[in-house]
Amino acid sequence: MILKMVREGSREALGMLWSEHSSKVLNLAFRMLRDRDEAEDILMDVFVQVPSAIKSFKGQSAVSTWLYRLTVNACLMKLRAGKRHRELEEEHLDTIIEEALGTGETTSDFDPTLLEKGLAQLNAETRSMLWLKDAEDLDVKDLAEIYKMPEGTVKARLSRARSFVRNYINERKASINKECNHA
Repeated sequence: MILKMVREGSREALGMLWSEHSSKVLNLAFRMLRDRDEAEDILMDVFVQVPSAIKSFKGQSAVSTWLYRLTVNACLMKLRAGKRHRELEEEHLDTIIEEALGTGETTSDFDPTLLEKGLAQLNAETRSMLWLKDAEDLDVKDLAEIYKMPEGTVKARLSRARSFVRNYINERKASINKECNHA
C-alpha cells in the first residue's frame, strides 16, 4: 500500500517509508563507509532516488532488500569514485576470522592488520558482499537480489574471496616467520 502511494507521488507515504527504513539504510551505509557524514549523504541520496526508482521495483523482493540494493550501489559508486576503501568493522572481527580462516583462529593469535590488508586487496563490491554475509548475516538469496546475480555466483564469489584472504594471510604469516627465523 505504501509503495503504491509512493509511486503516485505521496510525500506522506515517502515519509512513512523513511520512518520505517532510514535507520537501516544509514546503518548499512555507515558500516560500509565508516564515515558518518558520508553515510548520511548516502541516506539522503537513496531516499531522493526512491520516487523514481520505485517505478522499476516489481515487488519480487522485500522492500528492505530493495533498499539495501540501492544503498550498496550508492556506497559502491562512492567507493569507485575514489573516496575511500574501508575495512570491515572491528566488532565483527571474530565472525570474519572464523568465516575467512575457519574456527582454528582466534583474535588472540591473529593479526587484524593482515586481515585488513587481505580485505583491501578485494574489490569494493566483494568486500561489501562479505560484510553483508558475515557481519549482517544476510542469506545468499538476499545477496543475489542485492547484487543482481545468481545465487551460485554469489556463493562462488564469497568462497573465492574467503580463500583469497585466507591464502593472503597464510602467505604473509609464513613470510614473517621466515624472516624471524633468519634474523
